[in-house]
Amino acid sequence: MRAHVKITPDEIKPDTKWVLEQGLDTIGVVERYDWPAGSRFTNTPFELWTPSYRSGQPAPRFSTLDEAVEAADRIAEERARTSTLEPYVAYRETYRGAEFTLTRVPAAAGEKWRRFAHFVITCNGARLDAPQGDMERVAAKVRKTINLQHADEEVQEQLAAIVDARPNVEGMPGWDDGAAPKVGDTAYVHARGMYRRGLVVGVTKARATVAYVTRSNPGRVHRKADRHSELAAG
Repeated sequence: MRAHVKITPDEIKPDTKWVLEQGLDTIGVVERYDWPAGSRFTNTPFELWTPSYRSGQPAPRFSTLDEAVEAADRIAEERARTSTLEPYVAYRETYRGAEFTLTRVPAAAGEKWRRFAHFVITCNGARLDAPQGDMERVAAKVRKTINLQHADEEVQEQLAAIVDARPNVEGMPGWDDGAAPKVGDTAYVHARGMYRRGLVVGVTKARATVAYVTRSNPGRVHRKADRHSELAAG
């Protein structure tokens, strides 16, 4: 008994109501009612409510608190066997030749720490950062990352051929007075303490994104967005 359920007195009604917790999740409550003499519920004053009982369905009643908690523990045991108390692969997809999986990791807690349930992304064997949100949002994030990887592969050799970094771009032409660069233009953008030469890969009304590489790691593509007027033509 009570292998899966922790009993906590309710803050408002600690003598007549108990919260049932499984890990970090509240899975139900037990409440005691003082029925008047002659009531058909007098011998079963403890009422158990868990998500297992649908709205409108009578909640089971028990003669003692221990009996109610034992019933809740059986529900929690089934939940532990079939739910997210252990990591499991929630979604798998192959997108543009890349296979990725979303593993649902359950909530956990220690004396001085707490971890909420979240997704872990693995893409072609490598782990990626996962945003908060539901599975569709996380999967969309992975697809966006894969699209960026393909875009980076397309321009990486070009970027390695024009790699350059300098402390300033004084005297160099730019895009002032409302002018805007075009995708494919060569431009210098301030990033990592230097002005770095790369290719414009995206343009909006006010900003442009420049992709570049560094001499120390020409195989990795970086991106930096800045205002048109802050860029210098390369």
